[in-house]
Amino acid sequence: DDAAIQGVKVGMMGPLAGVGDPVFWFTVRPILGALGASLALGGSIVGPILFFVAWNIIRMAFEWYTQEFGYKVGSSIAKDLSGGLMGKITEGASILGMFIIGALVQRWVSISFTPIVSQIPQAEGAYIDWSKLSSGSEGIKEALTQYNSIGATALDATKVTTLQQNLDQLIPGLAAVLLTLLCCKLLKKKVSPIVIILALFAVGIIGRLLGFM
Repeated sequence: DDAAIQGVKVGMMGPLAGVGDPVFWFTVRPILGALGASLALGGSIVGPILFFVAWNIIRMAFEWYTQEFGYKVGSSIAKDLSGGLMGKITEGASILGMFIIGALVQRWVSISFTPIVSQIPQAEGAYIDWSKLSSGSEGIKEALTQYNSIGATALDATKVTTLQQNLDQLIPGLAAVLLTLLCCKLLKKKVSPIVIILALFAVGIIGRLLGFM
C-alpha cells in the first residue's frame, strides 16, 4: 500500500544517498567531464557532446532500471541491499574511476625536469648547419629537407640529453604517476586540497626559477 511504499522510501533515503552521491556526482560525472574536457582541449566538438549524451544516457538508464527493479522486488529490496549489493556497486564504481583517472594522468599531468645529463658533439652531417643554408624561404625548405633526411637528426651541433628524456626512456610518464600517487596519499592523510594546489604552484615556480623544472 501507499504507506508501506512511503516508509521504505524514507527509510532507505539516507543510506542510498550515502552511496549514490559518491558514485554519480564524485565518480561518474567527473570521469565523463574529464574525458569531454580532454577532447575539447584538442579542439574537438565531440568533447561536450560526449559528456552531455553519455551522462544523460547513464542517468536515464539507471533511473529506469532501478524503478523497474524496485517495483518487482517490493519491500524485499531491503534484504537485497543488506546482502552486499550496494557494496558491490560502490566497489565497481571505484575500480572504474581509478582506471579512467589512471589513463588520464599521462594527458593531464605534465612534469619536465630540465637538468642536462650529457652533451655529445654530433658528427658532420648529423645536424643542420645553419650557416650554410640559403636565405629566405629557400633556406627554410633546405632545413626541413635536411631534418627529414637520414643524416640530419638534430638541430644543433651538440646533442643535449636532459634528465626528463632519460626518465621518458626508462618509463614514460613516471614522474606524473608518482606525483598523482603523492597527492592521493596526502588527501588520505586529510591534507586540504587547497594546500596541495598551493604547494604544487610553489614547487613549480621555485623549480622554474632554480632551473631544474
